[in-house]
Amino acid sequence: MFIGWLKYADVAELTKIAEETGWLLDGYHVKLMMMHAPHLCYGAYDEGVLVGAIMAIEFEKSAMIKYFMVKPSHQKQGIGRRLFDTLFGVLQNEHPSLYLHADPQLKGFFEGYGFQSVMEVGRFLNVGKVPPFSFTNAQAKELDGGNFDATIRRIDYETFGEDRMGFMLDEMERNSSLKFALANSFQHSSVINARGVYLGPWQCRSGFEEEAEKMMQGVLYFRGLKKVLADVPMGNPSAVALFEKYHFVKKGAFVHMAWGEPCGVRFENIYAFSL
Repeated sequence: MFIGWLKYADVAELTKIAEETGWLLDGYHVKLMMMHAPHLCYGAYDEGVLVGAIMAIEFEKSAMIKYFMVKPSHQKQGIGRRLFDTLFGVLQNEHPSLYLHADPQLKGFFEGYGFQSVMEVGRFLNVGKVPPFSFTNAQAKELDGGNFDATIRRIDYETFGEDRMGFMLDEMERNSSLKFALANSFQHSSVINARGVYLGPWQCRSGFEEEAEKMMQGVLYFRGLKKVLADVPMGNPSAVALFEKYHFVKKGAFVHMAWGEPCGVRFENIYAFSL
């Protein structure tokens, strides 16, 4: 078994492993991570064949661990621990804060490395069953904020307390990206596969819930014929209530876990996490 850096040629096999393990993986997102931080993208290879992976995105202060998965046929052989040890050994020396979204079954595994549970994250899905609402061209024009980059930079910094723009702006420049911006909120969605749309990142300052509802109506108006998927912090009751109001159904759950110095994230501003 060999642990080495992932290559662009591995993306197709990564997608297969994600399908086998039930993880949502988008090839564009993975390639972008390899471009931004190739030294934080590791694969496990059995006789040259990729059987597991782990990746991370780094920001100004923190880093987020992503796509930690091992092919089912190679699980319970210590491969996952070798992958995690490799990445964690690098990150803990470079970043004071780390976080990830864990499968609840792996919560104990991450606690063994000093990660602590912060909040449940619900995966919400809408399959086109929405309540009737009125949405006009004038409302669509209002959401089409020309100052999207400036808005996201300001609000995301307030929410996370650090500069995360190096990766995030690239993440939201897909051909399928739909971006909304109002004075106190922004929203991004993109087509991730033939079946659906991923809604996120989406942030709205606490106290401006009417802006969040305008954006919910906008994304359903433009994307409503596809399945719309979002990962929502369950500790934000305004966000959860809005998704439920528009007939999203909770289909799964993760645990937001953090390690190191507290980041002071304002979860009340988060309506949907990034992919």
